[in-house]
Amino acid sequence: MSRFGSCFFFIKTFYYSVESAVFQDAAFPEAPAISNDSLFLTSCTTITYSPDGSMTMKKEYSRREFIKKNTITGLGAACTMGLAPSLIAGSLSPERSHSARRNDTLYFDAFTRIGPRSHKHPEARWSLEHLLEEMDHCSISGALVSYTLSVMYDPMHSNLELSDKISSYPYLFGIWNVMPHHTDEFPTPEELGRRMREHDVRAVTIHPQSNGWDWRADHSGELLEWLNRNEILTILTSDEVGGWTGLDEFLEQYTSIPVLVISSGWIEQRYVLPLVEKHPHLHISFDRLQINKGIESLHKKGHSDQLIFATDTPSMSAGAHRTYIDYAAIPDDARAMVAGGNLTRLLGGQKPPSNRVNRDEDELMAAIRAGRPVPANLLDMHMHILDEGLHGAGGAGYRMEDGGPEGVFNLVNRLDYQGGGIMSWNGVVSSDAPAGNRTVASALDAAPRGYWGLASFDPTHYSQEELRSMIPRVYEDRRFIGMKPYHMYGVEYHDPSYDIWWEYGNEHQLYALIHHSRSDFIEVETLAGRYPNVRWVIAHAGGDFNWADHAIRIMQQHSNVYAEVTLTPVNLGIIEYLVEGAGEDRIMYGSDLPMRDPRQQLGWVVFSRLPVDVKRKMLAENAMRVIGPKLDSLPEYNRPVLS
Repeated sequence: MSRFGSCFFFIKTFYYSVESAVFQDAAFPEAPAISNDSLFLTSCTTITYSPDGSMTMKKEYSRREFIKKNTITGLGAACTMGLAPSLIAGSLSPERSHSARRNDTLYFDAFTRIGPRSHKHPEARWSLEHLLEEMDHCSISGALVSYTLSVMYDPMHSNLELSDKISSYPYLFGIWNVMPHHTDEFPTPEELGRRMREHDVRAVTIHPQSNGWDWRADHSGELLEWLNRNEILTILTSDEVGGWTGLDEFLEQYTSIPVLVISSGWIEQRYVLPLVEKHPHLHISFDRLQINKGIESLHKKGHSDQLIFATDTPSMSAGAHRTYIDYAAIPDDARAMVAGGNLTRLLGGQKPPSNRVNRDEDELMAAIRAGRPVPANLLDMHMHILDEGLHGAGGAGYRMEDGGPEGVFNLVNRLDYQGGGIMSWNGVVSSDAPAGNRTVASALDAAPRGYWGLASFDPTHYSQEELRSMIPRVYEDRRFIGMKPYHMYGVEYHDPSYDIWWEYGNEHQLYALIHHSRSDFIEVETLAGRYPNVRWVIAHAGGDFNWADHAIRIMQQHSNVYAEVTLTPVNLGIIEYLVEGAGEDRIMYGSDLPMRDPRQQLGWVVFSRLPVDVKRKMLAENAMRVIGPKLDSLPEYNRPVLS
């Protein structure tokens, strides 16, 4: 090989070593002959080049070992040729430029909501001060702000009150709630327009259901035609206009109103996605539409200009929602559109005066904002799996893009997971426990290093004698170390029909991930005392402050009870509340993927106000405490190793 050929080989080796370490798939769009996904097939894949430039892949090293090995090899060889300075500059400059672009992305939140609300838990966030703190903490540059009293009290009186409240903050812009004027409670459209111009309000909400008016009525058309004629951004939920059929009708009738639908659940994809295809003036946010790989699939279909960043802060975590966009495998220009560009366009150029960045963020938060994997170990305590090739599970809107092993592991490898606990979907929600256990075993066959399984058994379809035979047979596969009951079996977990499983788990020191099926959590409380060798992990403890109160109470009483936090609401402040109440060694990260995309759940933890060392405990170290008694019995390949 010539001197030049040797240099070229080593430069390519180093360049792609660095490129593979970068999280964002689109960071190096010029990369030849390698698909984005192939760079992240597993956490133990190395890429090497032969002298003719051909590529080979070898599944051998952990991702960190791979980066270290190839970087040292490439740099060492280059340095012997006297090329190190130019090599480093040439190879790292694309990443540096990419990170700079990413950190310059302006996040403009399309929907936040302040004000009092009924049935509020004392710890739930609600005020303008809470909103400002969260925006500062999560580097959110600006926001549209709505006001609960504009819906629950007199709309125009409260609209003006809102504008007065936020007038001192040039990066906050009001969302006014509007309604027809015919009952002398609200201005005419012309007068409304004058007042909106006076207060520079360019977005409205409508609440026909909550405020008791019929958007289909002839007299309502006067207001709606005014919004249509002036192309006023109108923010609503589908329920307010009569559900998804009503929304379709609304969009058909008012084709010039740019509509942003908020608060759609991930379980409503089969309604939402066809309407996005049908109506180009429909825009969606991902505040509760936390669909697995949704932002990538919608971008691929050409809908990036219909995607809007909105958080419903301060009740929800802004950091959770920005992580979904920060980590999206889309080009930077598309990311900038979703983060704030689309909203600015819909508002006719209105936007925050500058990019606001939290200079006191920790290294985990900074990594997410730059689109890099967090510098921490990640073990996911709540992972579901579908059979290979499936994108959903039939009933109740359970659509899960790329929900089989290939899709799931590609995504979590991009997040740089070290492992996690895998359970089925068909074995729990679909109530076919034996098939679910087979699905988990197949997923573990395809999994990277560090993953283990949770088995399911149903005492309503199988007799005690059958269970006595089935349970040990499944656990003969040493990769299974967990127990995953489910409330859809229709039997409370402390029912005697489950005892045969719990006794086996207690004898063999298994752990259980348990969804509470009663509001009083008495099942967990009862079982924790009865079976002390089982570590009982409460699922979804962060889903509600009242749930958190129960979980904290039980963890204070029983040292073998833990909690993981995942759920769609990503309640602001609840993670800190759980840690304060139960201790920093008892709370764990989980994602519930592929029901929900894992990125919001990860961002929820990373952008919490906890110290970095406590975040690291939540992200992996506490999970190791739970699976610790079974580590030695796990096959070496399935044993997670923390760096």
